[in-house]
Amino acid sequence: MNVKNDKKNIFKILFYSLVLSLFLVTNSFAINFYKYPTKDLPDNFCKNLYDNLKYPHPNYSSEDPINVKVDMYIDRIFEISADQNIFKAQVNLWLTWQDPRLLDLLNDLGMHTEQGKKPFYLCTFNPTSSFSNFKLFDPNIDFFNRIDKPPVDNYMADWIDIFSDGTIDKRLKDTAIFHTNEFDFKKFPFDDQELSIELWSEYPSFFVELIPNEPYMSEYSSSGLGGDMEAPLTVDGWRIKNPTYETYSFVENDGSPYTGFMLYFKIERLTSYYIYKIILPIIFILAISWSVFWVRGSQLEAKVNVTIVCLLSLIAYNFIIDEDLPKLPYLTFMDCFILLSYFYTGVATILCVYSFVRKLKSGRNLSVVDRYAQYVGPISYFSILLILLVYFYNLEGVATMLGKVFNP
Repeated sequence: MNVKNDKKNIFKILFYSLVLSLFLVTNSFAINFYKYPTKDLPDNFCKNLYDNLKYPHPNYSSEDPINVKVDMYIDRIFEISADQNIFKAQVNLWLTWQDPRLLDLLNDLGMHTEQGKKPFYLCTFNPTSSFSNFKLFDPNIDFFNRIDKPPVDNYMADWIDIFSDGTIDKRLKDTAIFHTNEFDFKKFPFDDQELSIELWSEYPSFFVELIPNEPYMSEYSSSGLGGDMEAPLTVDGWRIKNPTYETYSFVENDGSPYTGFMLYFKIERLTSYYIYKIILPIIFILAISWSVFWVRGSQLEAKVNVTIVCLLSLIAYNFIIDEDLPKLPYLTFMDCFILLSYFYTGVATILCVYSFVRKLKSGRNLSVVDRYAQYVGPISYFSILLILLVYFYNLEGVATMLGKVFNP
């Protein structure tokens, strides 16, 4: 028994040691690629390094561009204004690049990493108080689709780290408003949209080239979690899916090639509000307007009053929906649904008058118009509604939409 217990204890110790070692070696930020110096740096080392910096422009003599690694994730999305195609988000941006000229300076200061050895951390500079980007080359990377004023007072950085292999880490954490691609509202309120954040450098790609910082961007894309995030992003009225990213190339008017970096978020509108507070009430109102054809011996005024009140109720719902959408040059599914409901409520009013005339001629409490309207009206309404659903969403989309209705 003691031998078995000893084996179990040894196995547990090995297992926990393996888990702990995997946890400790897992990289979460770019800085984990580096180590700290084994001895204290001279007190004035960072000042001497700063005083000797003199690289405000790219290395034009180099045949290869400076590869800037991009590590970007979103801490939080505060709001999405679909009617204006904008959203507000808190962004964490890490930019990492190497400047060989900085390594030459570190050689002169006796603080460089020899080939094949792990580099170590040297200095951190705060751009707002003790550091000027004009003394060190900056790749001039900006948010292309940002619409509010960027923090130019701190050179788009909260701090800048310098390492012994000539690597520079620049970090920015900021809240900004971004303009995204034009939303397509044709399938509203069962629509999916896309948010995007775009980076680009003011230098051509033969000077500066943007590349994803791997494996961090891949991990972020697969999990939807970055940095200290413990749960996926959420925002009122939308379900946010995991991000995707890509780099792209383009040629500006000056004929020079440039590279950009895009971070995308697919977002799915939460439809419960529209189903239970708009669509189902409209169908209920329409059912009330057509219930007049089951009433025997009713006066014309009473029937018409019911249909008119229902029509006014539909108009009120239309004003509510208009608040969520811009003025569009095309019809959405919701527009077609409301127009169809308008039409059938109006038809109910016209048929009431026609039925009343037929009743006076025939002398019957329930005319032939009432009998046909009881069944033809609802059947034709829901048939046309089904055609609209297939037209906007196709059969697979209709099945998915019904799944959202019954399993929100």
